[in-house]
Amino acid sequence: MEPVRKTVTLRAVTRANFPQRSLCAVALIFGALLCGCEDRSKTARDAAEDLARHFAEQRFAEAYQQAASAFRFTRSGSYFEARVRDLGLCDAREVKWGEPERHGRLATIRGVFIFKDGSMLPLNFDFSMEDGGWRLIEARSDPAPGTGKVEDVFAVASRTKDTIGARAMEILEPNAVEIPAEPQLRQLAEDTLLLFNEAIQNGGDFSPLYAAASDRWKFRGRDPRELAYGGSDPSRLAKLDPYNNENRLTAAALRNAFAAAIEAKVDLSPIKGKKIILSEPARVNSDGVLNVNGTFDSPVYQANMPGQNRKVEFGLEYVREAAQWKLFGLTVRIIAADTAPAK
Repeated sequence: MEPVRKTVTLRAVTRANFPQRSLCAVALIFGALLCGCEDRSKTARDAAEDLARHFAEQRFAEAYQQAASAFRFTRSGSYFEARVRDLGLCDAREVKWGEPERHGRLATIRGVFIFKDGSMLPLNFDFSMEDGGWRLIEARSDPAPGTGKVEDVFAVASRTKDTIGARAMEILEPNAVEIPAEPQLRQLAEDTLLLFNEAIQNGGDFSPLYAAASDRWKFRGRDPRELAYGGSDPSRLAKLDPYNNENRLTAAALRNAFAAAIEAKVDLSPIKGKKIILSEPARVNSDGVLNVNGTFDSPVYQANMPGQNRKVEFGLEYVREAAQWKLFGLTVRIIAADTAPAK
């Protein structure tokens, strides 16, 4: 039996024999590619308002996904969240938007963030058309008085003088450090407050607490040798900062700041071993500073107010130095035990 042979006929696809609706479909697809699949129902102002709403609702991951791919390539979601929090954009009472200025596939819109205390932060948001929607590419400050400098507020950068030296050799974002677990946070806070308490009990000798503080707080990015110079070179003498205009930490500054606590003879020793109660989750800001705020589940004492229940509220800041968290800021309040937590 001879094998069955099938004949396959090849023919050119011409305008005459190609289905007309296929041509229409190809034309539509090609047209969509050319225009970037723009959703004309959404404007740049809509995108800006969506972004502000995500900030207010603390939906930072969704806000981050609304940014352009180049924006997300150059900074992480955690750094973006840290900058939003640092700027206070999630705490604004309202945002007043101007009219967007569109230039082809780019648009700029000005927003003024108004906070509960009446202060305002104007920012100029730039968007580009990408994947069919308006995507954030940067947010710029107004020109700084005097210098006229404009800052991209979401750029990864050292924004305080004391971070410049620390950041010089780093390739990571400043906040790319792991937040300690709650037991470690409790130990950090307890150790700091007990050193503070030791200074109060010793009549204001803050030497041990000062020794435990970070170099970043003590020197504010300055070379300690410059500050200790004892010669006669005018150019080096000009760098001494004898009046501490740079707000460096000193033991004397601690004594002055907490003179009222010394006089009141507060005693924080009962907090040892007690549970920490955070008023908000600990976080690392965009300059790499760990913020720990809260109280301890324990009364504390105040000699000039005997018999009254008191508690301590603290705000502590730490930075990483030599693989350790070192103190960078300290706020202590002694208040009535039934006082609502500070906001």
